[in-house]
Amino acid sequence: MENKLNLQDVLTVSELTRQISELLQQEIGFVVVQGEISNFKLHSSGHRYFTLKDEEAQINCVFWRSKQIDFELTDGMKVIVSGWITVFPQRGQYQIDCVNIISIGIGDLYLKFEALKRKLSEEGLFDSKFKQPIPTFPINIGIATSPTGAAIQDMISTFKRRNPLCKIFFRQTLVQGEEAKYDIVEAIKELNQLPLDLIIIGRGGGSLEDLWAFNEEIVARAIFESKIPIISAVGHETDFTIADFVADMRAPTPTAAAELATPLTIEMLEDEVRSLIEQLNKKIGLLIDNLKANIETIIKSYAFKKTEDRVRFTNQLLDDLDDRLNSNFVRYIQKNKDNVDGMIRHLKSLNPVSPLDKGFALLKSRGKLIEISESLAKYRRLEIIRKDETAFVRVEEIKPRFII
Repeated sequence: MENKLNLQDVLTVSELTRQISELLQQEIGFVVVQGEISNFKLHSSGHRYFTLKDEEAQINCVFWRSKQIDFELTDGMKVIVSGWITVFPQRGQYQIDCVNIISIGIGDLYLKFEALKRKLSEEGLFDSKFKQPIPTFPINIGIATSPTGAAIQDMISTFKRRNPLCKIFFRQTLVQGEEAKYDIVEAIKELNQLPLDLIIIGRGGGSLEDLWAFNEEIVARAIFESKIPIISAVGHETDFTIADFVADMRAPTPTAAAELATPLTIEMLEDEVRSLIEQLNKKIGLLIDNLKANIETIIKSYAFKKTEDRVRFTNQLLDDLDDRLNSNFVRYIQKNKDNVDGMIRHLKSLNPVSPLDKGFALLKSRGKLIEISESLAKYRRLEIIRKDETAFVRVEEIKPRFII
């Protein structure tokens, strides 16, 4: 016997959502719930959105701008909200449409944050006297962050735009979850073994829980003990973590960290070279004018005009000096131009991606460049980086290369 579908029983998504909304409002309706605020967002419209959570669950909440309270909502705050259970149809999610919010204290994570901040501050980990200066023109820069987030792409793009001579040592790192704090500490230690000028650690924005790995004590102490200057770039501009206070410099965002790491751009360097050339030309021109003025003074002197022979001799001397001066001037200008051209060629040769334009490729494994002296036998997976593409390969067999 075949089952026949009755089209009258088929619901649209909107109808199903409406039924769910009506069921929730009829069966549950008005609720009073206690929890901790997370992911708070004050929209430009004036409406407030946040997540109410405890140790095991969470629910979305909305508090319209027409409703007023006498305190500011912040992440980590413990509150009691009262309101109606509703469904937001566009996303198909249920939420609490808040009528009133009562503050009952500060959340556990926020209390932990303040306690550790106070402890480390008393120990002196935040003192400016321990801050290492950030290099003006760093070339070798280490980055510890997630390989999948937008943070690493934004930083690399900024470095390429502001200073393409920078060589990036990327150590992909866990930035969220229970194991993240250990991986961040290990990343800092590994990067300290490389000849780096600067290290950037961080991640994109998120809730207090998402950023918590950068509020761990072991991460703070690893930053403090780093021999290489560290810029902390965690979250958005309004986010502050313990890592920000300990680091040698705090950047409001990962992109801002890349900008702070390149205060002297390649364009600024080229402008400085051009300015030096202009100053040199002005000084040489002034020197020539002074020499000509001295010669003219000699020619007009009484002693110079005493005899016709002396006049001819002086004219000859003047021509000789003029020829030598012009010759020396040309050589001087050419020498300085050659020096400037050499500097520019040298700067361009330091660009680590220049060989890629000639068809060469870079080999990396787990974010680390493989030196020419290393054997590939100890690697199982490799990244082959060419000018416009990256290949991820598995090493099947290694054979020695015999030169004929």
